[in-house]
Amino acid sequence: MGQDSRTNTLLTRLTKKKESFKQLFAPGRVCICLGAEFAAKPQGQMIFSFAINLLARLYPIVQDLQIVLPENIPLKARVPRWRAETLDEYIHLFLRKLNPPLKWSVNETLTAPPNCTLAIGSTVQIPDHIIFVGSDGWNVYVSPCDSVEVGDNTNPVGAYSAACFGVAEVSKHLLYLHRELFTGIPIVPLKQSLSFSSFTYHAGSHEPNPPLPPYVNLSRLTVVGLGAGGGAAMFTLASLREIRGIINLIEPDEVVESNLNRYVYADLEDATQRKSKVGIVKGLFEGFTGLNIETFFAPFGEASQHLSPEDYTYVLAAVHSREARRELQYETPMVIWDGAATEDGEFRVWRLVFGTTECMWCKHPPTEADPERQKAEQLALLLGPNIDTWLRKIRNNEAFEAGEIRAMAAHLACENQQFDLPAEGQTYGDWEAQQCGRLPLPDTDDEIPIPSAPVMAGVLLAGEVIKELCFPDAVLDSCYWNTLLGRFMERVQPNRRLPSPNCSFCHDDAYLAQYKRRWDAIR
Repeated sequence: MGQDSRTNTLLTRLTKKKESFKQLFAPGRVCICLGAEFAAKPQGQMIFSFAINLLARLYPIVQDLQIVLPENIPLKARVPRWRAETLDEYIHLFLRKLNPPLKWSVNETLTAPPNCTLAIGSTVQIPDHIIFVGSDGWNVYVSPCDSVEVGDNTNPVGAYSAACFGVAEVSKHLLYLHRELFTGIPIVPLKQSLSFSSFTYHAGSHEPNPPLPPYVNLSRLTVVGLGAGGGAAMFTLASLREIRGIINLIEPDEVVESNLNRYVYADLEDATQRKSKVGIVKGLFEGFTGLNIETFFAPFGEASQHLSPEDYTYVLAAVHSREARRELQYETPMVIWDGAATEDGEFRVWRLVFGTTECMWCKHPPTEADPERQKAEQLALLLGPNIDTWLRKIRNNEAFEAGEIRAMAAHLACENQQFDLPAEGQTYGDWEAQQCGRLPLPDTDDEIPIPSAPVMAGVLLAGEVIKELCFPDAVLDSCYWNTLLGRFMERVQPNRRLPSPNCSFCHDDAYLAQYKRRWDAIR
């Protein structure tokens, strides 16, 4: 399983064909260039470096990445993880550590005509297809026509949102060339300039754009889940100049190579050494002296035994499991943020306040049609031993034990299966990824999002954390969604989702009383 495995699987699912996608997208040559007029600006450096981070993970859609920038520009932005003195040194270090399957080069000039160019600032060459991106503070600018602004108001939320928009437009252009294969999938490249506020989620150039304070005090933030969305949120917060407070990081999983296409904080060395996600993400925050980070390499149910009620003041729930989301709601956090993305390019962010907006039980009611239980039932029928075992594997990515494997082998003694049994110590996620397309199961709840969509959701969730603590009048109320693959909906506004009248949890007097007792004095 290589870095391209999930992208290839996504393309297979979207096209419903087993193509040679390497051959289909060849030469897949993309240029990303940083104009000299913006190269020294921290905002321009963040857009540029984050866009490279995303593009380098897009093989086989992107097969040849040409990076054009001036040499020896001092790195002024705080970009986490791969530390260097100059911007070109940072790019070289990152790409060597990631070691993607694509070809890459870093030069001061273009060396071959690209299929598509992503430009931050002006460009001397005028390729056939070019996308300009820029940002000033919270504001994002994207244009297929003209160079756009990169301002002096430094803010990683706006910068990384701009990078997501730009990379999504590059992806759309390359996919659109083969649109006849993507039946029923809307792929709509941008035709005119777009201004978007990551502060208000409104399109337009006259939105509020307040500067960030000298530091952000995170108070007590608990983060459950460090996949694509949770990891991008932490990468964004770690790009701030100064943060203080307490962060609890909860995640039971390790980094594997097949996940590198969307984990902006991880590289090939992490996957090869099977490093824990919590350990890698903790390292993003090196240098913040006023910040304390606690890590829990465990499922939420185990980690929660070590948390105090105050640790539920602010909770970022970047988990895949519906059961885990409902489990979080039992603790009645003061504020919960949630994010999601789909394989057709949608991204969603939520801010949930118990008793005021919908809760996790409203969003994910426990029904007979629960996709995780459906999958567990199918696996138990196919392999044994029981539904509860498979639910634990799915929700916590548990490793398989020798006794469980023996029971499966006995269950399949007379079967001529086309798939492999797991190995002792192998995690559920690794085993399932290796059996992709070979297990005779329904595809329930197995969506593989396009990488930029969950990353975009994570970046915006980091923005919501910042707004909660620094700009409380501007927080999300209570859901926002849009798309990075179809036509971006400029008129879509955040909307309030009220508690469901049929939700027994929202209207439970005991949990409402617990919420009031814990948080009324703070809110």
